[in-house]
Amino acid sequence: MNPTLHLVSVPIGNPLDLNLRAMEVLKTADLIIGEEYKETAKFLKRNGIQKDFELLNEHSSEEEIYELFEKLKQSESTCLFSDSGTPLLEDPGLRLVQYCIQNEIKISSVPGPAAFLTALTLSGFPVSPFVFLGFLPKDALEKKKYLTPYLSLKQNIVFYETPYRYKKTIQEISGLVSGNKNVFLGLNLTAEDEYIFRGKWKDLGRILDSLPKAPPVIVIHNF
Repeated sequence: MNPTLHLVSVPIGNPLDLNLRAMEVLKTADLIIGEEYKETAKFLKRNGIQKDFELLNEHSSEEEIYELFEKLKQSESTCLFSDSGTPLLEDPGLRLVQYCIQNEIKISSVPGPAAFLTALTLSGFPVSPFVFLGFLPKDALEKKKYLTPYLSLKQNIVFYETPYRYKKTIQEISGLVSGNKNVFLGLNLTAEDEYIFRGKWKDLGRILDSLPKAPPVIVIHNF
């Protein structure tokens, strides 16, 4: 047996963005690993895939991840995907990939949507150079400390936040970001209720209270 781990990208908003290769490897997989139970079950049902699945998320212990790896070794084809977008981009799964590399097990990428690239291309800013910061620290002081060095560089700054925290984060870092900086905010990107803001940082602050609670991507044009 020659097991393969497929890193499968799934839609970030619009379910029709699942590509043909992703569908094929999911349908033929011996082992499917998702992130959260509800999202994984909903995704598989929507795409007509009736299979059992395992979970790997931020709560998975080292022992549980190794048990998944042992199951992977006994499977011809394993698919790993997260709740949305490209796995391992601010999502769990790295430890399983490291086990595969250490044991010379083949890893295949099934590329597709990534929210930060979608935001960059929609922003209207020159894409490069840019830095992707993932999720900023939760603590306000740590957040500012983490972000400050990047604000001194001439580049786009892209980061994620949770739907529940993005407004607070924007308020917390407003003292660091010039009000005249151009910014892009995308909420629920690619979905039917997608919301996009392009404008000045100071103008974004004025409308924050009116914005919906939704998965955000923020791009600061730091030039």
